[in-house]
Amino acid sequence: MHKIIILDDEKMMLSSLERRFKSESSVYEPVCFTSVKEALAELELGDCYAFVTDVKMPVLTGDQVVTYISKKFPEQPCLVITGQAEKVEIQRIVQAGNVRSILLKPLDFDKLVEALDKINAVDEPPTEA
Repeated sequence: MHKIIILDDEKMMLSSLERRFKSESSVYEPVCFTSVKEALAELELGDCYAFVTDVKMPVLTGDQVVTYISKKFPEQPCLVITGQAEKVEIQRIVQAGNVRSILLKPLDFDKLVEALDKINAVDEPPTEA
């Protein structure tokens, strides 16, 4: 199993993703958080295949989270999900580093799994799905 950390301020989104991963007998094990602090504490424990974060959140924005992760864990793959990000924000997120894919809300679960599956592929520029 590959542990993925999912950070989003929408509890319904997290519980929906968690149910979907579990019901599909996925190779991915989601660990979900609404708290940036708790998600980053989980990341500190290691063994994280991917860190998935929303962009618009109350404490830190997705680009701030990705920037922090890129500096502290330069090899940690990140995926970003957003429903409201503007082009400038998306550019900041890509420049923050470590971003493998940007996925738009409403989130297509199959595209999320596809993006996760591509993480170990040869380095490619971030994709927008």
